[in-house]
Amino acid sequence: MSLAENKSQIELEEKKDKKAIKEAEASVLFTLYIGFFIGLVPVIGFPITIPEMGGRILFIGLIIGIAAFISSFFTGTLFGMPKRNNIKESDYSLNNSLVEISDWLTKIIVGLGLVNLKEIPDFLISLGEYVRASSKYDNQLVNIYSIGIVVYFSFLGLYIGYNYMRLVLSNKYKYADDNLLEKKLEMARSEALEAKNENEQKEKEIVKIKSDIQDKVQLTKTLLKKVNDPIISETDVQSVINLMGSRKNIKDKGNLEHNIEKMLNEANLKLKKGLITNNSDPQKGQWKSNPINNERELKANVTEEAKGLFKIKIQVVSTDPENNPLKNDDLILFALHNTFGEPPFRIVKVANQTAELNFYSYGSFTVGAFVDYGTTELELDLAELPNVSNYFKSH
Repeated sequence: MSLAENKSQIELEEKKDKKAIKEAEASVLFTLYIGFFIGLVPVIGFPITIPEMGGRILFIGLIIGIAAFISSFFTGTLFGMPKRNNIKESDYSLNNSLVEISDWLTKIIVGLGLVNLKEIPDFLISLGEYVRASSKYDNQLVNIYSIGIVVYFSFLGLYIGYNYMRLVLSNKYKYADDNLLEKKLEMARSEALEAKNENEQKEKEIVKIKSDIQDKVQLTKTLLKKVNDPIISETDVQSVINLMGSRKNIKDKGNLEHNIEKMLNEANLKLKKGLITNNSDPQKGQWKSNPINNERELKANVTEEAKGLFKIKIQVVSTDPENNPLKNDDLILFALHNTFGEPPFRIVKVANQTAELNFYSYGSFTVGAFVDYGTTELELDLAELPNVSNYFKSH
């Protein structure tokens, strides 16, 4: 059933309930009018037969009848007072104080009535004697007259009060309470719908932000790859040899090609082994785990260009440049993280006793190096450098 159909069904049921309440009210009022008409016939008829004191007795009878009817009507409403179960989880709670009071009074009245049941006839007789004495009309008919009025209007008031509360007032109370609960429920639904819409909007914003972040990360990786692309192809040995300068400076071309191929092959083997043992940092532990070896040192400097983008300068130098310097035009192989191409190696020519490589990265990793044509291995974990940010260390 759709929401519109459900609302239409509820409105139809409310119309039926209102019609039933009106019919019940009309029925109770009709009974009240008939009861009053029947009761007033003897109340008025008896005093008429007493010309000298009829007015006084009529007035007394009316007072007794009204008092009996009102008191018993109130008792009837107590007996007919409905009870409603509150939903404890609801924010709105119906006030049942009057219901509780009516419950207590009903129990008290019933209890006292049962305890004093045998004394009721004596009470009625005493009332009749009192009315006869007060009216100053010494006739036993006054006793019957007053007792009859009390009994009749008491039962009439009890019947009318109970049915009026049970069939009319209780439904009106229920209708009013239901309207309050419905308004509260409607407010809760509106707040829930508003909260749902806000959550959906926030989720959309979160998805958009995640998408933007992923796009930026992908763009950063692409830019880094373009920026860090090697000038020469590591697999093209001839291009590496050309890096040495003119061919007349090459004393032993065959030996140089052999050394370069050997360094590349061994670096590839280390990379494959590292990808198995430590996939996130494959060069770590593959280059003897020491940045200084055979009077050669691998060092680095990290500069944060922007949030999440770092410029890294790595160098290989001699720790004893006077006695054991790096030879100019020698080739140094740097092994980077596997995300820096395939294979992730850079070959740099020594100049001014230093081999230097500059590139960009968005996090730390371990760098390996072959010096002296593969006879010296160096290793440096960039995360262990001093004065680098925690962001760089953790990414």
